[in-house]
Amino acid sequence: MFRRASLISILAFILGIALSCTSSNEHTDAANAMTTDSTSLRVAILPIQECEVLRYAQESGLAREMGLPLELIPFDAMMDVDTAVLSRVAHVYFEDSLRICRIQQDSLRPTMLLPIPVKVSLIAHKQKDITNIKSLKTYMVGITRWSQLEEWLTLMTDTSGLEQMDVFHAQVNSIPLRFNMINGGLIDAAILPMPWADSLTTKLGHTIIEEDILEGMGFFISPSASADSLRVSQASLLKKVYLEALSRLTSTHD
Repeated sequence: MFRRASLISILAFILGIALSCTSSNEHTDAANAMTTDSTSLRVAILPIQECEVLRYAQESGLAREMGLPLELIPFDAMMDVDTAVLSRVAHVYFEDSLRICRIQQDSLRPTMLLPIPVKVSLIAHKQKDITNIKSLKTYMVGITRWSQLEEWLTLMTDTSGLEQMDVFHAQVNSIPLRFNMINGGLIDAAILPMPWADSLTTKLGHTIIEEDILEGMGFFISPSASADSLRVSQASLLKKVYLEALSRLTSTHD
C-alpha cells in the first residue's frame, strides 16, 4: 500500500521527533463499533500513514504484549474527530492543534499527549495547467478548513505574492473524498497526507507542486481521561507503544 522509500523516510522522521518529545455517518458508525470492554483505551484515528503505526501495534499484538488494551476508532475527516471530541467518544484523539483551539469549552478541549509531524503534499490534477504555487490563481484547492493544511496553503500563496482571494479554498473534509474529487477532476488541486498523496502521484500520474512535514498535529488526551488515573497510565503507555511500533516498522523496512 505504501511506497517503501516513502514509508521509511516518514517513519524515521516521526521517530526522531517523537523520541525528542518523550526526555456525520463515519462518526455514528465508529461510535456504534466500540467494544464493551471498559478497560480499553479508546483512540480516535484518521486514515493517514502516521496513524497506521497504532494500527500495526494493535493488529500485530504489540499493544497487548506491552499491557495496553487498545481500541481504535477510525474516522475519515478531521471534522468527524471534532464531533467525537465534543461527544466524548474516545479518551485520546488524533487532532490538529488549530482545530482544538476552536473548541470553546475548557471541559472538552483535549491537551497534547504526543506531537506527530505529518507529511503532506499539494497535488495538482494532471490535466490542469498548474506547475507552481503562483499558477494556482483562480483554481480550487481541496483542504480541511481551519487547520494546519489551510495555514500551510495560505503561507505558500502569500509568499508567492498571491492575494487572499486568488485561490479558492474548497472545504472537503473527508480524506478519501478529497482524493476522489481531485482524481476525478472535480477540484483542481488538493492537499493530502500519505498514503493518499503517494497513490495520486505514483499510481495515477497527478503532479506534486509542494510537499512538507507539518507540525501541530498529534495525539491529544481528553480532560476526563486526564483526570482518571487509569487513563493517564494508559496514555503514558500509549506513547511507549507508539514509539516501539514505529521502531519495529522502521527497522523492518530498512
